[in-house]
Amino acid sequence: MSVEPNFVKIGQNIKIMRIRKGVTQSELAKKLGISQTHMSNLEHGRVSVNLKVLLRLSHYFSCGVDALLGLTLNTEVKPQEAEDKYTAEELLDILKVVKKTDYLKAAV
Repeated sequence: MSVEPNFVKIGQNIKIMRIRKGVTQSELAKKLGISQTHMSNLEHGRVSVNLKVLLRLSHYFSCGVDALLGLTLNTEVKPQEAEDKYTAEELLDILKVVKKTDYLKAAV
């Protein structure tokens, strides 16, 4: 039995981690050695993520590959944590991603 990876979910996890780290798509793409366009395509789940990029992301975010794949990622933002660590713009971006994820779960 084969399980297909959910590239939309992986992309959302990457985006959430990127926002939490406070870097732009362009900055992250440069650090990974890929184009900003490819980074955008990864975050939107339009392309598959190869193992080399997945490992670079894991190293950059100091997390396991399982977190990027959505096996251990907790996307909940606690109110006190949000007030201390995020700007209003970052919170809106995170909420948009989480809301979209919840919408996709309801559609399945």
